[in-house]
Amino acid sequence: MVKIRMKRLGRKHRPYFRICAVDSRSPRDGKIIEELGAYDPMVRETDKRATFKRERVEYWLSVGAQPSDNVAVLLKKNGINPKPGTRQPQPTA
Repeated sequence: MVKIRMKRLGRKHRPYFRICAVDSRSPRDGKIIEELGAYDPMVRETDKRATFKRERVEYWLSVGAQPSDNVAVLLKKNGINPKPGTRQPQPTA
């Protein structure tokens, strides 16, 4: 099964995460299938912390990939519905 989850990068006290599609059996920082975005929790503006390749995320959700709990929250905040088959209105601005 494919999961959409975060892969940790960065250094000590300076985390940085890539949001990736991975095989659910692989370790957290292991081999990925595709990189779908990034999350930098140290950015001051909350709207700019997470970036996504929207089309690819929607594709992986449509073929049955399951987002982790943290990624599902980020997707929802960015107007991407983590539940496949239903559409959410696009955020304005």
